[in-house]
Amino acid sequence: METDGGGWTLVWSYTLTKYNHFRNKSNAITPRPNWPANPKVDVIISTTPPLNETDYNAINFSLWKQLVRQILIKSNVNNWLKCDPETGSLVDWERGSVNCEIVRLVTDTCRSKRAPFIFSLMNYGPTFKTTENRYYYFDGYTRDNWPTHDPCGKKKKSKGNHAKKVVDPHGHIYIRTKS
Repeated sequence: METDGGGWTLVWSYTLTKYNHFRNKSNAITPRPNWPANPKVDVIISTTPPLNETDYNAINFSLWKQLVRQILIKSNVNNWLKCDPETGSLVDWERGSVNCEIVRLVTDTCRSKRAPFIFSLMNYGPTFKTTENRYYYFDGYTRDNWPTHDPCGKKKKSKGNHAKKVVDPHGHIYIRTKS
């Protein structure tokens, strides 16, 4: 993976259960890493390293800390984010600020490179949001909410600003290894 200078390791590759009905409560990311989660989260858990971007699996979450310096959130339905930990960190499972920048535009809406971002833990998975609202929400529960992939960071009740009519919708998290 050569984005932003390269050196990225794929640690998680996921798909969406109901992409064509994105705001349906049964839409969720799948599989999910074995990170801490609400007991209601009901998508399968993976600890098998993904072999490529369409091998939907995740490296054991406890191993992510050994690789971490930066993360790259890549999706074919939302803009890509590169994030550096500040007071918050996905890998350390710590709520707080993260310094994110958009490194690739995927959608035709909300094309500004907004910051700052906050890493937070919602009911059914982690989220990256602006001070206004969610940008990425990795919801792993098929009975409530839905995963947010919104380049505008709009309120939950927005119409959805993710890319539409995408064949094989999916996303990934990469970690840049320590040098």
